[in-house]
Amino acid sequence: MPEPKLCPNCDHELPSLYAECPKCRARAIEPKGYEWKSRLMWIGAPVVHVAFGCDATGRAYVARGVIAIGQRAIGGVAIGIMATGFIAIGLVGIGAFSLGVVAVGVVAACGVNAFGFIAIGLVAAGWKVGGLAAFGEKILFSRMR
Repeated sequence: MPEPKLCPNCDHELPSLYAECPKCRARAIEPKGYEWKSRLMWIGAPVVHVAFGCDATGRAYVARGVIAIGQRAIGGVAIGIMATGFIAIGLVGIGAFSLGVVAVGVVAACGVNAFGFIAIGLVAAGWKVGGLAAFGEKILFSRMR
């Protein structure tokens, strides 16, 4: 007879197939993901860091490096779902130069919703802007006037 599994949170005996503990409602988390770091370092950070998925505690991996690629990416050049860096490319991008569905750029932003000094998007806000709905000091192009 197999040994019964115990909840890692409350040590309650778990059914054979479970999604969560019936006593404390802790979820079964199976670490799945991929993480790779280059051996080459620059100022204490890997030159390239690729990270997807989650660890055993259920936390999402965060890619941190000069070039960071992952669900959540922080770096000089960040590419991911949520990207933060000097150059940020992602669904949500925040950086000096940003590209994404929601792009916030200190210097320039391009995306569906773009906010920055220079912004181009369907909805754009900033100083020099262009887009379907552009709000700014200098409007480069716009459908709404």
